[in-house]
Amino acid sequence: MTIRIFNRKNIFTLICLSLGLLMAPVSVLGYGNFADAKGCPSKNLLACQKSVFQEDGEMGSVRLASLEKKSDSDSSELPAEAVRLKDLAEAFENKGDFEQAETLYLQSLEVIQQTLGKKHPIGAFALINLADLYIQMENYLKAEPLYLKSLMVITKSLGPDHFFAALALNNIAGMYKNMGEYSKAEMMYLRSLDIHEKSLGPQHPNVAIPLNNLAELYRLMGKDQKAEPYYLRAKEIFKHAMENDSVE
Repeated sequence: MTIRIFNRKNIFTLICLSLGLLMAPVSVLGYGNFADAKGCPSKNLLACQKSVFQEDGEMGSVRLASLEKKSDSDSSELPAEAVRLKDLAEAFENKGDFEQAETLYLQSLEVIQQTLGKKHPIGAFALINLADLYIQMENYLKAEPLYLKSLMVITKSLGPDHFFAALALNNIAGMYKNMGEYSKAEMMYLRSLDIHEKSLGPQHPNVAIPLNNLAELYRLMGKDQKAEPYYLRAKEIFKHAMENDSVE
């Protein structure tokens, strides 16, 4: 048995929590204020996600669902056209029109790369959004190089131990898990866990994400004994976070 805290539509909120931005006016990299977008006033992300706590599932991939440009952002150079194209792409994706969504995501990525350069971290998240679309289309051949490129951009621009690298590693691991390449997935999840613990602390609520994903992976591999301690630790972190939030 595993736990699911985040669903596909609201997992991006974890980025704000991890960087202490739930109460900030603008989120990192000029991607908009996710806390306001979700209307979640709590400082504890897990309290915001009580309604999606379920059993028997994996914590999903990370997608930045808002590219809204803010006038007071440090990344105010984010081109408005890229935002417009990304929003359109997401609308078509939600309707199941993946072909049109792909075209628009590619156009948004091109605008970002032409404006900010191919090494800007904002471009890495545009790559992730496009790769995630390909995952939905079960086109792993197209998704894999985009995920790997996003990790490379993040690592070079922000550092190998930056929290965003952990998020990219989580996505890559999930892809390999779906492809049945469990050894590669294990390596990526373990690296993501290491960065989570170093950047946030071992008891931070978000550490439950790679712990749970590792437990789910080991379960799929038939290694239930190896999965159990990861699952139990994730469950304990979640329980502790919920208790602390109720006290606040």
